[in-house]
Amino acid sequence: MKVVWIASYPKSGNTWVRFLLHHYLWGEPRNSLELNTRIPDLHRPAGRIDTSGERLFVKTHFALTDSLPYLAMTDRAIVIKRHPKDVLLSGASYARLESARAPDAEAYARAFIAHAGDPAWARMGFGTWAGHLESWTTAGRFPVLVTSYEALKADPGAGLRAMLEFVGEPVDRKRLDRAVELSAFDRLRDIERREKARGGESLFRGGRGSLARDAMFMNRGQTGQSLEPIAPGLDRAFDGAFARDLARFGYDAPAP
Repeated sequence: MKVVWIASYPKSGNTWVRFLLHHYLWGEPRNSLELNTRIPDLHRPAGRIDTSGERLFVKTHFALTDSLPYLAMTDRAIVIKRHPKDVLLSGASYARLESARAPDAEAYARAFIAHAGDPAWARMGFGTWAGHLESWTTAGRFPVLVTSYEALKADPGAGLRAMLEFVGEPVDRKRLDRAVELSAFDRLRDIERREKARGGESLFRGGRGSLARDAMFMNRGQTGQSLEPIAPGLDRAFDGAFARDLARFGYDAPAP
């Protein structure tokens, strides 16, 4: 068994990438949970992960360490990065999925800035935003393809093609275009709405309660956002804290 990791810090597009790959390799799933059967989520597996085949894609938010499950089976990894300011905003929204009494957005943002990432995620073994990326991109243990949420949003077809070529999968243009079409953000959001309205199990967290609050797992998918609508001065605090790591991982450093 060869494991291909789909690794990312939370709220960086991992689920979207899994849908792109599933739609290309296996076609349209009957429901969102089928995604976890073909491309299991290490943090939320659909039963025991089957490692009996030749290749298995596995989602993880863990930082790369010697304690990573299935590490000895690893063949390569696709690593997804996203600008941490957009990660912060998506994380604040995600907190509303399972609780109507979610943390105050300003308090969440200030904690994220102070700890270089969500401190709850660090306690779960995901590390900081920069620490997570560093662990996967500098270890040199196996081949790594780094893509970004921003690049995928700009040209999802090119991003999917690069991933398929990286794992040695032949690329068919019609299948690729269809996979991109089926994985369109608005379409995935509609699937989430329908499944939550029906009730029962779903890949998308939150259930009917989150739907009533208009809190969505597939939220807005935006890039280049500002923290100023939350509170004045947050952009300056964020930019000061993250400037070095932004430049280090290929993002423009904030203007002085």
